[in-house]
Amino acid sequence: MMAAIQSMLTEYAKLLALVLLLFGIFITRWSNNQAPATRLFVRLPTFLLFTYFLFLAHQVPYLAAKMPGDAFERIVSDGFRAVWWFWGAAIGSNAIRNFSYRSTRHPGQKFFMDLCVAGVYLIAFVGMITFVFNFPMQGILMTSGAVAVVLGLALQSSLSDVFYGIVLNLGKPYREGDWISLNNNVEGRVLEMNWRATHIMTIGQDVVIIPNSLVAKSKIINSSFPSRIHGTTIQILLDPLTFPMTARRILAEAIHGCHLVLLTPPPLIVVKAMSQEAVQLDITFFTTEIRQSNEAQNQVYEKIFRKLGASGISFGNRTTAFHAAAVINAQSGYDDVERLIAFTPAFARLPATERSAIAASMVRETFEAKKTVIECGVSSEAMYLVGSGVLSLSREIGGHEVEIARLTSCDHFGAGGLLGGSQTLAKVSTLTPAIVYRLEKQDLLRLLKDRPAFATVLNQDLAARKVMALSAMEAHDDDMSEDHLAAWFSNIFRRPGD
Repeated sequence: MMAAIQSMLTEYAKLLALVLLLFGIFITRWSNNQAPATRLFVRLPTFLLFTYFLFLAHQVPYLAAKMPGDAFERIVSDGFRAVWWFWGAAIGSNAIRNFSYRSTRHPGQKFFMDLCVAGVYLIAFVGMITFVFNFPMQGILMTSGAVAVVLGLALQSSLSDVFYGIVLNLGKPYREGDWISLNNNVEGRVLEMNWRATHIMTIGQDVVIIPNSLVAKSKIINSSFPSRIHGTTIQILLDPLTFPMTARRILAEAIHGCHLVLLTPPPLIVVKAMSQEAVQLDITFFTTEIRQSNEAQNQVYEKIFRKLGASGISFGNRTTAFHAAAVINAQSGYDDVERLIAFTPAFARLPATERSAIAASMVRETFEAKKTVIECGVSSEAMYLVGSGVLSLSREIGGHEVEIARLTSCDHFGAGGLLGGSQTLAKVSTLTPAIVYRLEKQDLLRLLKDRPAFATVLNQDLAARKVMALSAMEAHDDDMSEDHLAAWFSNIFRRPGD
């Protein structure tokens, strides 16, 4: 009687195990699009119940089972135990991915997570072969050794990429998101580093896939570590009779006038060579990150061109007669207002006579460093033209004083309040000692009335400057958001080796 009851319970346990298996398949398909924690939460209880009913049916997966006489019963028994091994492997890999999902992300996380998942499935495969199909372990090891040799010879290149990928993940010469350069003329941002290759997005928005073995053997320049600050070097050739120290001072002002260029570390200006053809200067300036370097370089060249033109200094390879005139102008009229007006885009199209009239109407004002020229939120009563020095446009955003732009020679400000009656969007203050020329309201309005084309050009310039200022303020506002601050604190407390 007891044997019959025991047999009936065993059959019921198998039936319930089958029901749980089908339910587990349904749960697995439903939870595929859920978060790792949700998948683990709904799958684990079902798997534990399935294990419990297997034990009730005397189907212990990790013990060699007695061979039943009935072939169908043997197939069902082996099937249940094989499913248990791979279901357990799936639960284990799900737990690993859940732990990875909750932990701090780092470049090698996905790679080593895949290694761990592969190890779990390998253990499940060996366990199934050993305990379900009753193959001896010694034979498995001998067979796997022979197979490994054959596969190693056939997949030598691919295995090399995998092992070099492990080396790169351990050494961590770069992370996902870093900007790197390789000695095979590949440069760009790292998108992904997987088992076989590293994916790099170039500046042309093309994705280059390089095998890990080639990356490991290359010279790697990481422009994002230990700091994302990036230096860019350009070369300038000036008139051979230009005084080097004068050139360095003028170029320094021009470079500092670019808002994207960092004040710290300061730009480096080095006189590399002097000859009868030109004075060669190498300029190195720094930006917050490498993706800003191209735009900063364009702005620096624009600032240098206008500053040199306003200072009367020409570029190299000009005639000797013009050389002498340029040097005289550079030394005797460094802040000559007529040249400033001629190289200011808003005034450049005016006839020389009108530029001279404007120059005669302008009043020179001198400011020391760290002085306020115009406060934010006031109505300007004049238009100002920067003669020399560097000025900063700043505004209070989120309780912090934030710089949104810089001005240097040939830049102007204050005209918006005269034309549209609007208040200033930012405070204008001096970063260095500066010379500013003031054009009174009545003189500007007279010029606008006499030349409608100039009014159009000035309005377009002011509209473009207003859009840029608003965009800069929005960008800084986004930078002060809660998510940005959280990421900032995370980066501060993250260990260098993570």
